Amino acid sequence: MVRPWKPLRVVEQDFESAGIIPAILLGVLLAVGIGPLLEGALFDSDLQGWLYTYLQVQYDPRNCVVIAFCPGLCGHPDYFSNVPRSLTAASLALGAGRWKTVWRVVLPSASPSLFAGVMIGFGRAVGETMIVLMATGNTPIMNWSPFNGMRTLFANIAVEIPEAPLGGTLYRTLFLSAVVLFLMTSVLNTGAELIRQHLRKKYGQFQ
Repeated sequence: MVRPWKPLRVVEQDFESAGIIPAILLGVLLAVGIGPLLEGALFDSDLQGWLYTYLQVQYDPRNCVVIAFCPGLCGHPDYFSNVPRSLTAASLALGAGRWKTVWRVVLPSASPSLFAGVMIGFGRAVGETMIVLMATGNTPIMNWSPFNGMRTLFANIAVEIPEAPLGGTLYRTLFLSAVVLFLMTSVLNTGAELIRQHLRKKYGQFQ
């Protein structure tokens, strides 16, 4: 069997990953076109007023919902591309259906990479600085509402450290926050690496 040229295989793989772009553009167009109609039909053309009137929730345009999407757009690797095509082909050749192949072959084989991606995303959410400052309004007073802004510890350090008096209480508190973040990330990364290695030994033997 003649194998395709290596750059051609790379282009095909990248094209598969880029196939989500039309879906994103279609979603944006639908949101822009249908969003005002739904707001007028369901919320009397005033979503912010409806939330405050009926749910007693204040809506800030730069809120936690926005920041939930922004770090996700910074990096979205295709973890399923690491699964060899021979595994899926062998599963289908043995009579397994597509969904059974996905659940019993593809997902277990990609589980180390998926877990690593989840932990990277969690670390980015905890330690993100500039995106939080720009997209959430830099709100130091927070509550449990997802429609309000927030400020992470990293963002708080970046904002407050230039104004903190040397050796003062605020200065020491900011350095204590940095130590806490360092310990959190160290424990989190160590635990994540141990779990990833365990998954890799368990499911990576078929790759």
